[in-house]
Amino acid sequence: MTVPVLDREFTAKEVQAILRTLTGGIEKIGLALLNYYARTNLVPSTGKDRARGRKKYTYSDLVLLCWLFRMKREGLPVNRFRRGIDYLRKRLPKLHKNPADMVLLTDGRQLFTKHRIDDKSEIAEVLTGKKAGQYVWAYAIGSLIEEIDRIINEQSEAQPAPEVRLADKREAA
Repeated sequence: MTVPVLDREFTAKEVQAILRTLTGGIEKIGLALLNYYARTNLVPSTGKDRARGRKKYTYSDLVLLCWLFRMKREGLPVNRFRRGIDYLRKRLPKLHKNPADMVLLTDGRQLFTKHRIDDKSEIAEVLTGKKAGQYVWAYAIGSLIEEIDRIINEQSEAQPAPEVRLADKREAA
């Protein structure tokens, strides 16, 4: 039985592998950094299950960490994204249903998630309306979600089937 991706939980090592793949191996992603983000409550692991005494990361945690590392790569200070993380965490289930063309917009104060085509007029209002000339930053969050799902699927397919222990075979017989 396959667990839907939104309900999956990931160990810190799995998150580390996904982040390394996402960043093309350029970014140094150590377990100490993930632990720091969790300790400072930037992106804590919120899973129900535990691995090695620590909570696992949920799919939402994973997406937020991937987004943070993308922002970091862009040169933006990670600690300034606490509001953005809370905003995305609340909206992630809805975003995941149809991630294509979803865009995260901010004017430095407010955050919005908009569909690039369906909400075109609202995006245009932000860009050309009363506050024309106001700096607006946009990020294609939907394409990031699709890329994360692709990496998860590739890594799941590459993992060998779990070993069946001899004791398990005897119990089944």
